Amino acid sequence: MNHMPTHHEPRGARLGSTTTGNATIPVPTSSGIFAVWLREDLTREAAVEYWKGPHARIVEGLPTNAEYLQHHFSPTDHGYWPSSPTVGTVVPPSWRCDGIAEVRLASMAAAITSPARLRKVYLDEQNVFDRVLGNLTGPRGGRWWTEGHDTNVGHRTVLLLRRRRGVGRHAFRKYVHDRIGPALHEAGARDLRTYTFLRWSSLPHPTPGISHDNPVFRRYHGCVVLGADSRAAMDGILASKPVADLVADQHTVMTGVHAFTVEHTEAVTTTVPPVRP
Repeated sequence: MNHMPTHHEPRGARLGSTTTGNATIPVPTSSGIFAVWLREDLTREAAVEYWKGPHARIVEGLPTNAEYLQHHFSPTDHGYWPSSPTVGTVVPPSWRCDGIAEVRLASMAAAITSPARLRKVYLDEQNVFDRVLGNLTGPRGGRWWTEGHDTNVGHRTVLLLRRRRGVGRHAFRKYVHDRIGPALHEAGARDLRTYTFLRWSSLPHPTPGISHDNPVFRRYHGCVVLGADSRAAMDGILASKPVADLVADQHTVMTGVHAFTVEHTEAVTTTVPPVRP
């Protein structure tokens, strides 16, 4: 993995995507995106506080994670990605997750070979979550289009993507990284990351007492995290010509794009070791 900045590095020394001519070359990452549903028998306030407090402290100690961010979704502001025929953008009330954990892995091998260290995390999840759906990108399956976590972003949006049946995984991956990423980057998105997932399996995340139910017609196959100066600025990005061009052919690859406003990002771990892929 490329070195990403710590909060103590001068901005000029930070490494992120590189620009050659008019083309931006994103940094590949090996990552995990974990969609979570908070426990319904706890108040939202209590569940959120536990997630970003006691639970975060447990995950923070994992040597497998080079970065760990919690994106807490707004319960009301979602479903605003531009629609087009046959592409769903309304988030179903029965399938509205409460946020995602965005994890950049120190290595895929470390993530697979550290079950003992993960046990404490797994056992703690019953204290705050009803459902956790973990998706791994595989080696270099993610892309960072901008520098490391930007604490100055005023608004973040997370897009959860659903691949169209009959479209191959390779074609979907190319669309996400070669079409969605460049379009949003050209439109001015800040702190931009794109991810595509390996085939779904609950086996990498065997949390006791937590639901891993993930019906085929509800599954997500990719994710985009993007920032802007404000919610109004995000609306401007979504109304831009690069995004309009993207929306015009999104139906060829996807059946769903669900946008969620991030109410709060808890940056638990942001220091990445200087190791190149």
